[in-house]
Amino acid sequence: MTDKTDLWDRLGKTDPAHTKPFKRAGGFSGTAIKPMWSFRRMTEEYGPCGVGWGVNEPSFQVVHSTDEALVYCTVSIWHGKRENIVFGVGGDKAVGKFKSGAFTDDEAFKKAFTDAVTNALKLIGVGADVHMGLFDDNKYVNDLRAEFGDDKVDQVDTQYEASRRRYIETTTQKILTWDDPDRDSIYRWWHAEPQKLARRDFDIDQPQIDQWKQLITQKAPPAARNTPQR
Repeated sequence: MTDKTDLWDRLGKTDPAHTKPFKRAGGFSGTAIKPMWSFRRMTEEYGPCGVGWGVNEPSFQVVHSTDEALVYCTVSIWHGKRENIVFGVGGDKAVGKFKSGAFTDDEAFKKAFTDAVTNALKLIGVGADVHMGLFDDNKYVNDLRAEFGDDKVDQVDTQYEASRRRYIETTTQKILTWDDPDRDSIYRWWHAEPQKLARRDFDIDQPQIDQWKQLITQKAPPAARNTPQR
């Protein structure tokens, strides 16, 4: 008889190289699993997405309040057989408000969808060690690094983090010292494709994005505001 936790045990061990720390408003912090790692683990176990496992059509709900619009996504994933279904719910903020003005996030639906899929996957064990808090144990994480052979990856990660820190510092400084008489130019720069790609490539978290948005909206008078998005 197959052990009932076999699948969970196979999918539940996470390579530390594919995780990242995060912080949220209010001081909450933890470890997040990079979504592509979860998708790769499913592909290793079942084959290509759409063949051995897959994602069914999502449904979205937008909830409005006085100053905010929240996006919620509900989605089901199947694994092995199409009738083997589990559900996940994810969410994000599409519209919010600072003291200095409103902001919108044009990727809120995508982030809510990704959140929902990964929340569904954890029900069958993907990344279970992270969700169970085992990554709070340094010895456990170091043992995993040795098991996955992450020495070279660590070197790449260190270089990446250094580049990421430089990007955050130079972007912050650029916004603070922006002195173009055409105040709308800062919004054109923010929305330009190279800047969008850089923010994505460096995986800039939402608190940092929000901080930049506040600085940008302070740079332009109300008539010139073109609220920055991610």
